[in-house]
Amino acid sequence: MKALVLEDTKSRIQYFIKRLDAYDLHLTDNAYDTINLLNKEIFNLIFLDNDLGDNDGSGIDVARFLYEHKYNKNNDALIIVHSWNIPAVTTIRGLLPRAYFFPFGSKDFFNLSIDK
Repeated sequence: MKALVLEDTKSRIQYFIKRLDAYDLHLTDNAYDTINLLNKEIFNLIFLDNDLGDNDGSGIDVARFLYEHKYNKNNDALIIVHSWNIPAVTTIRGLLPRAYFFPFGSKDFFNLSIDK
């Protein structure tokens, strides 16, 4: 199983590395690398952050890409938005209504069952 994580915070990245060690894990820290991977690979699980560094795009950019490319096989993946930016989450879920929202660090996020 393959997982893709869009995240730019080092401590969160370490969490994902430990938690998703059974997956073929791909980590990106900007929207453009994420979109590039979505064009090349098919993932079972996708985690999206929104607020990234300046000029690194956002989770909204990734969601917009998937919305505009409805036939991209990654639209079938389990997509989890883990950003705390509620307006951005609302936009992402408007584009990707199947996406789940579990903010990173919340009780629900840490209890999230993502086992294969």
